[in-house]
Amino acid sequence: MTKQTSIKAHELISPLSGLRHLIETNQIEASSDDFLSDKAAVWSPHNKIINVTPGPAFGSDLVTQFSSTQTRGMRGPGAAEFFTTIRQEYAKLVDMPAGGMPLFFNGSGTAATEAAAGSLRTPDEVSSDKIVILTLEIGWFSNAMGNCVENLGRGVNRLQEELGEDLPFDRCKTALEKDLADNSGGGIKIVMAPHNETGAGVTANIQRLRDLLDELKHPALLGIDGISSIGSLPLSMDKLGIDMLMGCSQKGMMASPGIGMITLSPKALKKIAECDQQMIAAGLKKAEHYLSLTKMIAAMETSALHTETPPNYAQLAVALDTIAIEGLARVFERHADCSAIFRAAVMAAGFELVAKDIHIASNVVTAIKAPKGYGEKEIKAVLSIMHNKHAVEAAAIPGYPDMGWRLCATGGIQPQHALMASIAFLKAADEAGLPIDSDKGLFAASETYGKVVRYHRPLPGIDMYGR
Repeated sequence: MTKQTSIKAHELISPLSGLRHLIETNQIEASSDDFLSDKAAVWSPHNKIINVTPGPAFGSDLVTQFSSTQTRGMRGPGAAEFFTTIRQEYAKLVDMPAGGMPLFFNGSGTAATEAAAGSLRTPDEVSSDKIVILTLEIGWFSNAMGNCVENLGRGVNRLQEELGEDLPFDRCKTALEKDLADNSGGGIKIVMAPHNETGAGVTANIQRLRDLLDELKHPALLGIDGISSIGSLPLSMDKLGIDMLMGCSQKGMMASPGIGMITLSPKALKKIAECDQQMIAAGLKKAEHYLSLTKMIAAMETSALHTETPPNYAQLAVALDTIAIEGLARVFERHADCSAIFRAAVMAAGFELVAKDIHIASNVVTAIKAPKGYGEKEIKAVLSIMHNKHAVEAAAIPGYPDMGWRLCATGGIQPQHALMASIAFLKAADEAGLPIDSDKGLFAASETYGKVVRYHRPLPGIDMYGR
């Protein structure tokens, strides 16, 4: 007879046993944040976090349900048709001009930026410092765009503006005029700029940039970072004359990270082919492989397959449907409503925005300055209190540890979430000892919420009762 061994409760083989064992053996510890050392923490069954970081964005429950869909083969029957349909629906959302092409691939917005920045190579720039790309940079993420171009070895003129400002239009005009004077037909091939600078909470005036190129009759392609604005702000490739639009799946599109997007105008497609032929004629190899736009275009024109992940596409399909059901105009209005709540709360409490002009303050990212004399320590404390006490996740301002915070309205965020996040931010700032009037901020947030909130009509799908 086999000897039976007694089993302690925490050793039971059950879905809970691993968690119980970690707790009872002190392998799960309280937060190491200093502010928690003298405060009583409690175990909570609440694992839902209100996410007001720039991304991955707060999605809809319907989109979340598709995060665990069965993995299908990316070359199986019907895959090309499915992927093509998703790309075409996305192209409608960004108002791609007729004859353009949407390219999707496993990657991110950064990968899309690199694909654009590495394109249009011609023999005359090989082994030279010739300026071929102009970048307009107004914050951490557009600075990263300039770094990307520079690290690829392209000749780049980086026009950087102070945090909180719009694009440096005057210096851009001077640079383009000089380029036309120095090079017959212009040597600059792409002008790259952000539509929404996620690091500064500024939405740039892309129409003014397009008008500037048209006024000078400069042939450069207009490459726009729409990573945080696509699906969040009005953005039409056709109306704004955008030739290369970079995007991703995890911000305004509400899906999981994994898809990089670059949408090309007919002008861009023609220019890519021309530059490619020049390199072939000169017997020169290009510097890209996986992120080669030429290879991606060829793949779309033959098999209609690049390297895609079906689960990401399934999520994106649901996200596109939810956007269509809600209505794109209402999606943009909702983001503006949420940002109005954020701005009302923080400005009434005595904070300043990073955006130097309210007219360029973003309806996607509300960037907030820390009060004078308060810096990184207090910024981190506020974020920790928000997360650990109020179950709200926000973000600091990248590249500027002493600057402040960002409260974001991306993806599926609702005014209810924005109100709760505003309360969490102000209460956390109060507890961290910042010199603000949180009561005024709370009143302003509540008042604004009352003005913008609509009657709630859930999207069709499985509700809280499983129906």
